[in-house]
Amino acid sequence: MKEVLCFLYDGFADFETILTCSVLNEEENYKVTYIAYEKTPVYSSGGLKINPDKTVSEIDGIKDVAGLIIPGGGTRIHKPELEKLIKELNEEKKLVAAICAGPEYLAKSGILSGKKYTTTRTPEKYKEENLVDPFPRDTYVEARVVQDGNIITAKGHAFTDFALKIWEYFDLYENEEEKEFLRKEFTPG
Repeated sequence: MKEVLCFLYDGFADFETILTCSVLNEEENYKVTYIAYEKTPVYSSGGLKINPDKTVSEIDGIKDVAGLIIPGGGTRIHKPELEKLIKELNEEKKLVAAICAGPEYLAKSGILSGKKYTTTRTPEKYKEENLVDPFPRDTYVEARVVQDGNIITAKGHAFTDFALKIWEYFDLYENEEEKEFLRKEFTPG
């Protein structure tokens, strides 16, 4: 069984990954493992309290890891152990997916250079907050969801598109008809 890691931190937007993770957990070949910097409860922006399964530092190898999913949120603290994990997964061409403000972790890890991506975080927001914009803006794409190889990014409001793209990445659809049906069910217009 392959693990799909989902990185959580205080203030993460729970709705951005709950659909993705619930379907992955229903699959017999995948198991979502919730990770955080510490093994203490993490509170989402919606008030959900989650006890992480492991700390980021406890991930001692990526052989059985299929990928990493990072939701957006207000308090994004970038630590070396997460950067190391992101880089390792990317080097092995395993899924690295982030939504809303979550792609900031990917930018700060240096894996978005030369890659197409999207994010909800604008250059103006960084200026407004007196922060350095970590994104390589020359490859930014104004789209709901963007996939460039093993990297999937999405705007926060496109959480269903994000889920559908990750399911496609993991080849969870039985056939093209099921894929098209779910796309129509979950996405607007």
